[in-house]
Amino acid sequence: MKTKISTVALAGIAAAIAITPIAAAAQDSSRTTELYHIFDFKTAVKRGEMIRILQDGINPNISKSNTVTPIVMGPAPETPGRFTLVNPFENSPYAGFISTSQLSTIKQARCDGAVWISSAVRKVRGSQQLMITMCLFPYVQGYQLDVYAIDIKEKGGGLDARLGRALGQAIVGNSDNWTNKTILDVVRYVRSTTGATVTYVEGQPEFTGTPWEDGIQLAPSAADKKTVDTAPAPTGAAPSANGKEPGQ
Repeated sequence: MKTKISTVALAGIAAAIAITPIAAAAQDSSRTTELYHIFDFKTAVKRGEMIRILQDGINPNISKSNTVTPIVMGPAPETPGRFTLVNPFENSPYAGFISTSQLSTIKQARCDGAVWISSAVRKVRGSQQLMITMCLFPYVQGYQLDVYAIDIKEKGGGLDARLGRALGQAIVGNSDNWTNKTILDVVRYVRSTTGATVTYVEGQPEFTGTPWEDGIQLAPSAADKKTVDTAPAPTGAAPSANGKEPGQ
């Protein structure tokens, strides 16, 4: 029975690929999305232990990571630090050779004052490359974790690329959902291991509810998928003095 179901599923995937317009599907393309989230942890856990827990929390969902533990002297500040974005090629003679689409992929999160910085990559061949920077900022009441990510989705390509992508989605699901799960699972692990009080500070797009209070699951849950766009919307032209729209 399982073999029959698998055969039917593969046949469906192949049929879906076959009816895709060839010209549109064969064109290689990518879609890049930037996002960030900031979480607050109220806890008395020591710095070294917190760093170990964070690393253990991120490892299951990533392909590779590089971490730095800078020396930060003095007592913890009253308020936590915050990451900033920098363009390493700004004011460089090479800046003119970089396209707008490429610029987002070379931005760097600068984490002055962080005691732990992790640069991690989750890569699904032919489908997704998720690059995450996490910065841990200590302060008197605990820590804040700043997360900045660049999510690159690969589209189009030849038959091999499209078939591989379709098979991957049939097995693990939509890569968008894994982006949120990768981030939330770190927060879940910290919460369950340390007993810290977790507060969501801000993000774009914002998580809704408190998905970090759920247990870690093998696949993305419905709560992982719930986000809302909080980017400021255009206000439009202001009404004129007579109360009418401009031009009326």
